[in-house]
Amino acid sequence: MKKIIITVFAGLLFIISCKKNVVTTETSNKTKEVIAEKTFAEKIEIAHNKNNFLKQEAIQFDALIEFGGNEIFNANITISTTSDIAKIAYKNGDFMYVDKQNVFVSPSLKDNSGVRFHAYTWSYFFLYPYKLSDHGTKWDDNFKTSEANNSFNTAKLSFEANTGDAPDDWYIVYTNKDNNMLDHVAYIVTAGKTKAEAEADPHAIKYLDYKQIDGVPFATNWEFLEWGLEKGLTKKIGSGKITNIKFVTGFRNSFTIPKDFIKK
Repeated sequence: MKKIIITVFAGLLFIISCKKNVVTTETSNKTKEVIAEKTFAEKIEIAHNKNNFLKQEAIQFDALIEFGGNEIFNANITISTTSDIAKIAYKNGDFMYVDKQNVFVSPSLKDNSGVRFHAYTWSYFFLYPYKLSDHGTKWDDNFKTSEANNSFNTAKLSFEANTGDAPDDWYIVYTNKDNNMLDHVAYIVTAGKTKAEAEADPHAIKYLDYKQIDGVPFATNWEFLEWGLEKGLTKKIGSGKITNIKFVTGFRNSFTIPKDFIKK
C-alpha cells in the first residue's frame, strides 16, 4: 500500500511540474531528475516561436526608420535566420552586403562612416528575440529597475569582451508577464562613444502591433524613446515602420558580393 501511495504522489508532482524542464544527471549509478526553471531568455524564445523561425532559411522585410522627423534609413533587408549573411537594398539604389563581421558597400557609400551601424543595428532589433542566446551573451535574470511603476518582467543582457562591434553595449529587457512577449528594450549605443557617455544617454525601443508570419510573431511598428533607470520610458524620439515581412528561400545560394564593392 505504501508503495502505491508513493507512486501516485510522484505522479501528481510530475503533472504539477509539467511546464518545467527536466534535466537528467547520473550520480553514483542512479538516475536523478532535477527540475530546472526556464531562463528569462528561453521564455522569450518560446513566446516568439524561435524553433519555427530557425527552420526557415532567411527573412525579408522593409524598414523605414525616422528620428526627429528625419528619415535615417529606408531599405529592404534580406537576412539569414542565423544572421550570418544579409543584403541591404536602399530605396535610393545603394547596397550593402553583410558576411559575418564584414560589411561590403556599393561605391556610392565608400565615404559613409555610418554604414556598419546601419548594417547591423536595424536587423539586430528586428531579430532581437532570436539573438538572446548568441555566443558571448551574459544575462542577469534578477536585475530590477528603480521605476515606481513597472508591470513587466525585467532582466539585463550584457556581453563578454570582444563580442561583436560593441561589446560594452547593454540591454534591459521588459517582457509581458502574461505571455513573455517583448514589450520594450532599453539600451545604450557605444559606437563612437565611451561607455560612460553612452550611459548618460540611454534609449529604448518599444515593440508594437505584432503580426504573425507563418506562425512567427513580428512587431510591425517600433517606437524609440528616451529612458531612465528610475523614470522608465519618457519622450518619444523616433519610430520604425516594418512592412512586407516574408520568409524566403534560395538566399544563401544566390548570395554574391559584387567585385567592385568596398569593404568597410
